[in-house]
Amino acid sequence: MTILNYKTLGNGPKHIIFLHELLGDNRNYESIYPFLDLKKFTYIFVDLRGYGLSKKITGLYTCEEASTDLKNLISHLNLEKVIILAHSMSTMIAQKLALIDKSHISKLILITPISPAGIKIPTTSSQKLLTDMKNDDGNIEDIVISASKRYNQAWRDYRIDIAYSSSILEARVGYMNMYLSTDFLELAKEINIPIKIIVGKYDFQIFALKTVSRIFNSIYKDLEIIECNEAGHYPMIECPAYFASRIEEFSN
Repeated sequence: MTILNYKTLGNGPKHIIFLHELLGDNRNYESIYPFLDLKKFTYIFVDLRGYGLSKKITGLYTCEEASTDLKNLISHLNLEKVIILAHSMSTMIAQKLALIDKSHISKLILITPISPAGIKIPTTSSQKLLTDMKNDDGNIEDIVISASKRYNQAWRDYRIDIAYSSSILEARVGYMNMYLSTDFLELAKEINIPIKIIVGKYDFQIFALKTVSRIFNSIYKDLEIIECNEAGHYPMIECPAYFASRIEEFSN
């Protein structure tokens, strides 16, 4: 059984597992460390296969594999109840996990989320994205620049460095393919635990409040969506104190 690697902070009775996005790893959450309640919560920052602390663990990089890995980790850690916080790409994995491990997952916190239907774009467009990612053909730079119009070159350089250093190429390609080709929308309607979504006002249109509200309100009943007015795609980095406060508020 594969056990993903992780970093733990705090020793509180409530457990929150954090999952990262496509172009980052557990380091994406370092900005919130000073604002975490380490007595009330135990925070577990997990790296998926091919990423960060789990970079040497290879695999198929599918939604099914990743959610099973997390189910195994929860069992390994003997956690009775756990809150799952996921960002962007990994929000699909969190939703899948809530389906296959219903007895342990108490809440979901989805940051700039992707629906369980994945991202639907024309086949030619998805193939170009995957080909560019496979060839390291400026795809990461283009994504970072598009998401960083409000910020300076130092921010862009930082995000590009994190994107390349966080993972191996095969994992980036695999998880991109996951959200371009995976669809479990009808099954996801069985999820009935509380779900909190945080979006950023300056994010891509696909992650905008209006778009996310339209999609997710049609799937889930116990749902709350809030918008961070000073963030784009990375509210945990752009607004760390606000982000930590909202997480704690929802997790109590």
